[in-house]
Parts: sequence; structure tokens; C-alpha cells
Amino acid sequence: MIDVTIEGVRKAIRAFSDNLPKGVYRTILVQEDNSIDFKQLAPLLGGIPSRKFNMSKETYDLFEESEKQIPLEMDIVQKAVDLYVKDHKEFPMLKFDPQHKVNYFQLKQEHFLKEEPKIQFYITDLDGLITHIKPQKKKMENTSHS
Repeated sequence: MIDVTIEGVRKAIRAFSDNLPKGVYRTILVQEDNSIDFKQLAPLLGGIPSRKFNMSKETYDLFEESEKQIPLEMDIVQKAVDLYVKDHKEFPMLKFDPQHKVNYFQLKQEHFLKEEPKIQFYITDLDGLITHIKPQKKKMENTSHS
């Protein structure tokens, strides 16, 4: 058993991913409950971590055990967003929402979501991937011409 930070796990996962054969994805590290199977990462980490970490199978975001509910809900919402975009050619969000919140009402109305998640997700600028991190307000550019 070893102590490792979330950043150490992230680096090991990247190194592991870099050596995977074409067509094999890092999701092979993720177990059914979204926890990470550290047997495959042990050679890179130098042992098995003393605490659990969890990963979203859809976005590859990494979470501490205390946040294990996030990747479970994230995977459900990401799949729903992907299906909505495939059908509607637009993201399920309100047109003028500066935070790009995922609109659960739209997803439920179209039957892509059964129930509303407890966590608010946001659509990022990265290929329509979602995040649980609320976007920061963009600062106004300094427009003085002195």
C-alpha cells in the first residue's frame, strides 16, 4: 500500500494510456462502480494506493473517494448530452446562459434523462464534454484607449 495524490494517479493514468494499443482506451482501468483498478497501474505507481479514486468513463475526469457520486452522474449526463446533440445538432442549454449549464429539463423532455441529477453540470469548450466545475465569469477586457 502506498500514499499517492490525485495528481500522481493522473500522471500514472496518462503514462498507462500512452502505451495502450490503438483502439484500446483508458476506460479499461475503470471498474463497474467507477473506481479505478489499480492492479494495472501498480507498476507505474510503485504499489497500490491506500485510498480509492474514481473516474468518469465518458470524460476521464478523476475524483477522490469522497466525490465518488460525481463520475456516476457525470457518465449518465454526458451520454444524454451526446444523444441530444446527435438528434438536435445543438447543446441542451439555454441560448443566452453564460455558464453553459446543461439543461436537464430539455434532456428529460426528450427522454434522454430519467431523473434530474443532484449535481449541476456545465458544457465545456472541449468537444461538448461536461464538467461539474462552475465556469468563472469572464472578465471584461480593458477597453480604455489611453
